[in-house]
Amino acid sequence: MEHTPTLRHYLLLLPLLLCTSVRAQTAPNPTGKAITVADMQDWNRITDEQISADGAHVLYTLTKDVGDPVAVVYNTQTKQETRFPRLHEATLNYDGTYLIGLLKPAHDTVRHIKLTDKKKAEKKLALMDSLLVWDLRQPNPVITPRVHAFMMPERDATTYAYTTKSTLPDSLAKKLDEKAKRLVVRKFTNQDSFYLEGVMSYVFARDAPVLLAHRTDKDSTWLAGVHRLDTRELRWLPLAQDSLDFAGLALSVDGERVAFLSAEVDESDEQTPYQLNYWRVGDDAPRAPASDRAYAPEGYAISKDYTPRFSEDGTNLFFGNRPRRADRDTTLLDDEIADVEVWRTEDPRLYTQENVRLKDEQKRTYLAVYRTESKTIAQIADATAPYVITPPDLDGDYVATYDDRPYAKQATWEGFSGKRDLKITNLKTGAETRLPAGEVAPARFLAGGDYLCWYNATDTTWNSFDPGSSQQHQLTTNDLGVFYDELNDRPMDPRPYDFAGTLADGRHFLINDRYDLWQLDAAGRDEPRRLTRGREQGIRYELRNLDRENNFVDPDTKQLVTTFREENNHAGFGWLDVKTGTVEELKSAPKSYGSFAKARNAAAYVFTEADFRQFPDLRFTPTLGAAPPQVSDANPQQSNFRWGTAENYSWIDNQGRTLKGLLIKPDGFDPTKKYPLLVNFYERNSEGVFRHRTPVPGRSSINYAHYASKGYVIFNPDVIYRVGYPGESAYDCVMSGITSLLSEGYVDRERIGAQGHSWGGYQVAYLATKTDIFAAIESGAPVVNMFSAYGGIRWGSGLSRQFQYERTQSRIGGSPWEYPLRYIENSPIFTTDKINTPLLILHNDADGAVPWYQGIEWFTALRRLDKKAWLLNYRGEPHWPVKTPNRADFQTRMAQFFDHYLMDGPMPRWMRDGVSPLERGIEQGFETASDR
Repeated sequence: MEHTPTLRHYLLLLPLLLCTSVRAQTAPNPTGKAITVADMQDWNRITDEQISADGAHVLYTLTKDVGDPVAVVYNTQTKQETRFPRLHEATLNYDGTYLIGLLKPAHDTVRHIKLTDKKKAEKKLALMDSLLVWDLRQPNPVITPRVHAFMMPERDATTYAYTTKSTLPDSLAKKLDEKAKRLVVRKFTNQDSFYLEGVMSYVFARDAPVLLAHRTDKDSTWLAGVHRLDTRELRWLPLAQDSLDFAGLALSVDGERVAFLSAEVDESDEQTPYQLNYWRVGDDAPRAPASDRAYAPEGYAISKDYTPRFSEDGTNLFFGNRPRRADRDTTLLDDEIADVEVWRTEDPRLYTQENVRLKDEQKRTYLAVYRTESKTIAQIADATAPYVITPPDLDGDYVATYDDRPYAKQATWEGFSGKRDLKITNLKTGAETRLPAGEVAPARFLAGGDYLCWYNATDTTWNSFDPGSSQQHQLTTNDLGVFYDELNDRPMDPRPYDFAGTLADGRHFLINDRYDLWQLDAAGRDEPRRLTRGREQGIRYELRNLDRENNFVDPDTKQLVTTFREENNHAGFGWLDVKTGTVEELKSAPKSYGSFAKARNAAAYVFTEADFRQFPDLRFTPTLGAAPPQVSDANPQQSNFRWGTAENYSWIDNQGRTLKGLLIKPDGFDPTKKYPLLVNFYERNSEGVFRHRTPVPGRSSINYAHYASKGYVIFNPDVIYRVGYPGESAYDCVMSGITSLLSEGYVDRERIGAQGHSWGGYQVAYLATKTDIFAAIESGAPVVNMFSAYGGIRWGSGLSRQFQYERTQSRIGGSPWEYPLRYIENSPIFTTDKINTPLLILHNDADGAVPWYQGIEWFTALRRLDKKAWLLNYRGEPHWPVKTPNRADFQTRMAQFFDHYLMDGPMPRWMRDGVSPLERGIEQGFETASDR
């Protein structure tokens, strides 16, 4: 054992204990500053919030787009907070008495090191992290330098572990794998430690201070091995020591059972067969229960690509087998081997899909189980039914396997097929029950594992299967209720509403329809029961799980439900009595609520409340329903800026329909003045009127607070679609909304812009061909040619785009051979000559969702027709800019584009002169004529 004292010089890094002064800035500030892109990069978001088991502390992290995170611990009793700048991965231990995390060097320090010593930067930075452990009852934390990573048991509060660089002298560490680390295991209550050199990997038991570590070979002084440590027994127990390759470490939840894989080292063989090893407390040594392989098909061997897993009670140990696949001919050079793809029309999936799945398929294993009590083994999955459905926590006596490949081909144009050939295996007896071919949709086991349930999209019913009786039950009918998406306007089978949880008996479960919660009986004996009465009042109820460790819903305990009133979009929450179906509503307001959490051992809750202006800061209360105090103040700087207000706007279109949209007005709005209007939409967003939109540099859309602070009015109209006419549907809804707004008198007709991305990008591109009302349009990743896109590939998934046009978002309703005119009429490319609006197009060359050639087709057409347009391509980026500098760059250019055309702003140099390949990455061209 060893003892590491507190490092006093590191205490200089610690912040002061501060009295919390929380204030919420919600009042309009028409004299404040406009929000810039740099301001957005400095705006905080709250992440990783936790509440301690006793409710005494709330932990959260403030993160921003550019800069260092700050972990904050709020004491709910003293109303004080402690802040830890640069603390990453901050978390509380299981009972919430200790804070632990990694102190990393400051953002500016990292940047300086990368600039000044690029070759050694990675090695330098790897030695600069420190582990912070703070007993929340003490004034100062303990800080240990040069720590790589740490880990704790998920549900044990006593122990933690971390890895550091080996402390062996160089002369002794020469033959040690460079990836090997020194593992240190400690109890929170003291700094005495257990350590092990040469560790390659380790795992904790979920519920106990028990750890399993894989130690690598060094030399004659020690062999590779697997070692178990129970910190209550004060010793490392070597379970295996040999010159083998060890992998797949696994512990039962209580740490009493151990599994791991071992094999003779053969670096030239990527398909080395492994041996499963099993050990239980009280055993003299591990045994290899699957060594004879008689249980599996010929040629199968255990693979390290599946980490063994124990069931909740430890009686079943799952592992993975696979057949040996063809080996590459190592006697040939790479340039002597033909590299060809052979595509067949009969293949279930496109070759591109198989390419995307290639790495997974190369590691594909077929599930097998070792029954630890009866000491028997069974192969569960195989090549005919390779895919597995397991119960939560691998609980219960059943596992399902299925094959969807017979139905995969038609999914290319119909959308994602729900059909599967499924069988259920009894883990105790090995008996198999096959369900009717092609009938079962994506299914789940109820908690406890006794029943399987699923929604059938074809007949819109909920169904179940009882493996014990081999009985299948249809649980709902369309006469009973509407359990499918009532607002579905796509030519496809409608999806269901949510599965809401399993009751404590493991037999009854809860689902949602549009408004209400229903209780169904998976055994098919009890009639379906509607618990809530939301449909009559237009109120939607959704269950919120406050006990993340329990897979069941306890009907004897009141359950938290959130509410949403469709009439006015007010949100709220209350308590549901599952037995009586009564709801005690605690709150309903023009707000949005979320991030609900409860202390595990106390009546203490945290949640967020927000609206368009009000940031979703954390609130703490011992009683839900009271007026809870705000315990975080993530962005006090908001009071310095102009913002805006959000409201719903309704109008009647030319078909006599009442439509709704979202309208944002700037602070200090004066209806007698004229404002520039930005139209931004996707499908339906009016229900998000009380949603807070944090000002961060987004990857694809305008930020509403950013543009409102500059004096724009923003309009987001809902679009109701007709099958076959998506472009015309968008035109009818959007243009009627703009016309209505113009009649209000405060929109400047000459200063109207539009912005959209992906599906939104397509729609604004369509609008550009039909009207000249817009002074400027930004269109991101638009599909402009539905003919050329129809047969294209979504490279991120390898799927053909056919289903998208026929059945899902594009809503054409059929193939180009059935409806050629629909494909022409809805494709902006064919009427690009009608465009008179300046266009900014964003389309990146690594886009896996919308083919880059769509943006290229449109830009080259615009160029040929001498239209005013710019194309932004963030090289190597996907469907939208992801990298921090690229997002900021895009938001800057888009703002300059709109400001120029809608606010009489100066034209920046990149718009006037472009940015040549010689200047790319050197001169961005943001400056304007007045800057030079």
